[in-house]
Amino acid sequence: MRFRLSIIPAVTLLVMSIGLFCGAEAKTIEAGHATVSWKGKGVIEDLGDGNRAFSGTITGTILVKHLPDGSAPAQIHAGKIDCQAVIHISENTEERQTALCIVRVHKGKDLAYGEIRCVGKKDECKGEFTFLWGKGGFKGITGTTPFVGGIYIEQQKEGRIYGNAHWQEMTYSLP
Repeated sequence: MRFRLSIIPAVTLLVMSIGLFCGAEAKTIEAGHATVSWKGKGVIEDLGDGNRAFSGTITGTILVKHLPDGSAPAQIHAGKIDCQAVIHISENTEERQTALCIVRVHKGKDLAYGEIRCVGKKDECKGEFTFLWGKGGFKGITGTTPFVGGIYIEQQKEGRIYGNAHWQEMTYSLP
């Protein structure tokens, strides 16, 4: 009789825990093709031999073209992207580039924080954008998406750079 009384709560807890763990599976979001044109402002140091260092902020509007299930026309979603970067830009050799970025959508209610890492020359840098943290609708965001970007340096010494980035298929996971 004691065994029967103790087994019922144990089975109940087991069933409840299975339900909790099954419901905790991450959901992959296929957001669609994304593109951003950005501008940067900061300090540009001429290092000679076609090399420069940039330290500053990068801002732009990210546009994501998304075709939801059962939807004929594609939807365009817009967000603001702000990045902090210290990068070595080369005309001649491939270099590693890194920036830390915040993507804001829905009037700033939803935030996604991530890191851009790529390797390339100033005209083309191939790499990945990794989502690290989120708030609002992006709470618990994770995932890494490949992208290609490029940089144009203004010839004047005002510390301005311009560029673009494209994600063929931006994806991420949410809890």
